[in-house]
Parts: sequence; structure tokens; C-alpha cells
Amino acid sequence: MRTFRVARYWLLGLAILLAATCLALLPACGGGEEAGSPTPKASPVASPKASPTPAASPTAGALKIGMLVPYTGALSDFGVPFERSAKLAVKEINAAGGVLGQPVILVTGDSATEPTKAQEEARRLVDIEKVSAIVGAAASGVTLAVAQSVTVPARILQISPASTSVALTVLEDDDYLFRTTINDLAQGGVMATLVNDLGYTSACTMYVNNAYGQGLSQAFTNAFEKLDGTVTAQVSHATEEQVSYLSELNQCVQGNPDVLAALSYPEHGRVYLKEALEQGLVDNFVFCDGTMSPDMFKDLGWANFEGMYGTSPGASDPARGQEFTASYEAEYGEKPAMPFMRESYDAVYVIALAAQKAGSTDSTAIRDALRDVSNPPGTKVVPGVAGFTQALELIDAGTDINYSGVASEIDFDDNGDVPQGAIQVWRIEGGKIVESVRIFRVNLETGEFVEVTL
Repeated sequence: MRTFRVARYWLLGLAILLAATCLALLPACGGGEEAGSPTPKASPVASPKASPTPAASPTAGALKIGMLVPYTGALSDFGVPFERSAKLAVKEINAAGGVLGQPVILVTGDSATEPTKAQEEARRLVDIEKVSAIVGAAASGVTLAVAQSVTVPARILQISPASTSVALTVLEDDDYLFRTTINDLAQGGVMATLVNDLGYTSACTMYVNNAYGQGLSQAFTNAFEKLDGTVTAQVSHATEEQVSYLSELNQCVQGNPDVLAALSYPEHGRVYLKEALEQGLVDNFVFCDGTMSPDMFKDLGWANFEGMYGTSPGASDPARGQEFTASYEAEYGEKPAMPFMRESYDAVYVIALAAQKAGSTDSTAIRDALRDVSNPPGTKVVPGVAGFTQALELIDAGTDINYSGVASEIDFDDNGDVPQGAIQVWRIEGGKIVESVRIFRVNLETGEFVEVTL
């Protein structure tokens, strides 16, 4: 029987939530991903005249799911792994009989890690491809832009597997925007605990200047200061890729911090981590989900980061996470190496189950059935061919189901968030990333962090 050590790292949850939310709602500093501030819940999304005509979703026929994938741009390292995870889910669902007796179809578009391009692709998916739902985007600012200008006005369900900004929580979205990953408050708290446990008493953060970077930097800072740590500087950099970040790096390390938290994307990290090493600016780094890239570390030289740690969303149930790893490896000949792959897989499953439950491929009907298939009460069902087959039988029999995913239980709250999930600590060892060195189950509703003793 697994044992648990209750850590009870209370992060002053309400105070952190308010601080991160207020920060996320500020207008972005500069161009790129964050072209403007998200609309708060008290404000309308858009005037009726500015809204596009709602898409006419089919009520019969094959379920078509769109996916915004970062094939290019600052998150390009994540693109193919995300697509493969979604395709694996579709393959398993179709092997179990599909949805409403027909195979599920997956259609992808390149978000380019950039709002304008992502909005164009989202409009194509909605208006031309006639998708019933969209999985994506990855970057929080891109997801917010797509929701505000495309999916919410068109009344199309959107589920992001990777956008962690608290700004998604407060967006006025008419319940059309969901996510299968826990928000930044969770990772910020675990990262602070990790840095404290490593014996570092001071840190600086180098973060991408968008909703994701701002929120994660502030969540880490608040949590680390509660543990009596000192954050000497929080330094942002542009969302667009730069040829040099020396100015920002020098500002970040001015207070001689023990460790630099790299809270960016791989294409940024490739540049400023190399510069930090070459200039000898700092000896220690800690990484996050956005910089959890084997390709980036390979390019920079694994040995330069040997023994260093990072954090990212992980699997609440390690055994189920291992099942996903085995299925993915059997399909593609390699282990899943990037964060949010499990969440991409889960997003496809909950859309498919909701469509089956609704008896329709209409997007609003799918949205309305989403919590019915993912939240308790109900018979617990899991992904995979056998799991989806069981779910179809239970739905056809009129029995309530409760989908339990590979990332988490996927219990959506009123904001479309999953307030309970897991954050893993990973480590660089011998030229590879070793996952799940430590795992914390997080409940943002109570502010409690529980470390699982494996």
C-alpha cells in the first residue's frame, strides 16, 4: 500500500490567487503573444456586432475535433508530441467503436505560438473544417486570444491541455473554455518548495513576458518568500525570440542569487542559458514545464546541467501515468518526453465521451455534457480501448460515468479548471530527463500540497 507524507505547504492560497489574477489582468508589456489583457468575468466578451456568426455544428455524423498545435514558434519543441498524444487517443477511441458509431476525426492547425496565426487557424477549423471542439492552444496568451476572438463568440468548446495562467480562470467565456491542466499556482508552490529543499535561500526569475511567465514568476515568488526565501529580481524578456538576452540576464543576477529560475520556452532558453553559461553569470538553474525540453538540453550540452532540477505537471496516479507511457512508446517507439502530453490525450477523451453522452456532435451539447462524464458521481472509467468500450456500454445503459484521466481526475469546476492535480519534480541525469523524482498532489481549493512517497 502506498504511503503518503502530508507536507501541508499552505501558500496563503487566496492571497496568491488574487495577486496572480490581478497581475495576469494587467495589459501586456510589449507585443508578441500577449497583445492585450484578458476580459474579466464582469465584462462582456465582445459586442454583438463584433462577434462572428456562430458556427453551425452538425448534430449527426462523425465527431471532428480540431487541435491547435505549436509546430512552429517558441514552443515548437512541443508540437509533434502534442499531436501524437491526441492521435493516440483518437486511435484508441476508434478501436473501441468511435463516437456515435462513427470514427473520430482529428484535424490540426499550427498555432505558431502566436495569437494572430492561431486565430486564423482557429477560424479555419471552425468555419471550414466545421469542428465540434478545439484542443489547444499551448501558450496561455494564444489560448486567451483564440477564446476571445473565435471560439467563445462562435460557441465552440475549447479545451487547452497546456495553458496554465490564472487569467484563463477569470475570462468571461460563457463556459466554452476549459483546460485539463492545473494552473500556475500549483507549479509555483512546488517549485518554491524544491528550491528551498535544495538549500537555496535566494533566487531570481527570468520569465517570458506573457500571462504564463508573469503568473508563474509571481506564484513562485509569493510561495518562496513564505518559506523565508528571497527573490532578488523578477526579470521579463520579450515573447519574440531574441539574438541575445545579456541585458536581462545581467539584471537578473545583479543581486548574486543562489539560483536562476528559467521560466520561458525552449527557443528563449536556448539563447539565454547559453549566454549565462558562457559568461559564468550564475552556477545553478531550476527549470519549469516551459523549459522541460530534451532537445534544448541536448543543444546546450547535457553535462552543463547535470544534477539540476525542474518542475512540471505530472500524473496524479503514477501507475496510470506509466500505462500512458507504455502505450505511447508502443505506438511511436519512444517515451513521452514533454509535459502536457497526458493532458492532450485526456482532452480528446473527455470531448469524445461528452459527445457520446450528449448523443450529438453539436458543440454546446458537448459542453453541457462535459462535467457529466468527467466529474463525480458515477462509475469510474479510464482511457484506453477497454476503458472506452466500458464507458460506451455504461452511457448506452444510462449509467453515470466519471472519467479518470492519466494526468488527473479531470474534475472541472465552475470555471472549467481542474483544481486538483499533480506537479512532478524532474532531474537531469546522464544525458536525459528523469521524471517523477518527487510527486506532489495539489488541491488549490484547500491550498494543500501532499507529497507522494513512491
